[in-house]
Amino acid sequence: MHTKRRDAGRPRGRSIEQAILSATLDLLVESGVEGLSVARVAERSSVNKTTVYRRWPTRERLVAAALEAALREMSDALADTGSLRGDLLHLIGVVAARMDAVSGRALALAAIAEPMPMLVPDPALRAQPEALVARAAARGEWDPQRHPPELVLNMITGAVMHRLYLERLPVTDEWSSALVAVILGGVGR
Repeated sequence: MHTKRRDAGRPRGRSIEQAILSATLDLLVESGVEGLSVARVAERSSVNKTTVYRRWPTRERLVAAALEAALREMSDALADTGSLRGDLLHLIGVVAARMDAVSGRALALAAIAEPMPMLVPDPALRAQPEALVARAAARGEWDPQRHPPELVLNMITGAVMHRLYLERLPVTDEWSSALVAVILGGVGR
């Protein structure tokens, strides 16, 4: 007689990892870093604690993996619009959409948490923003020697976070265009 496994029908592999990381982000928003536990993540994602610990041996590594996944999602959404202005407007839209989502709120809460979870992003996460800068430099629209890409990308992220979280205002096309105009006035050759 064949006995059906207790875990039959549960998601496996990548989908279970996504469920765990998604539950982690949700709980970060609800409880912050200090209120997050592996037990709560396991319960929320319908897995055993051992399933979580097998992939991420510490709570800090779990939080870092969830935040890294959120960053990767943001980076993967960047596109080549053919101009620096278009690329920056698109970037602002991507950042705003992500910061307004659960993963963005989790990133923001984790960023200001004490102590901050150890987040050492995968170098591949820098590929898309670096490609944006390389394309703009090749078109003569950006001088990366005078204007470090990280500074401009941080300005965009900071401005969007300020707009959404402190001012509690939407990121509109008009506001995005004004921000890009200020940036272009500073990064142009």
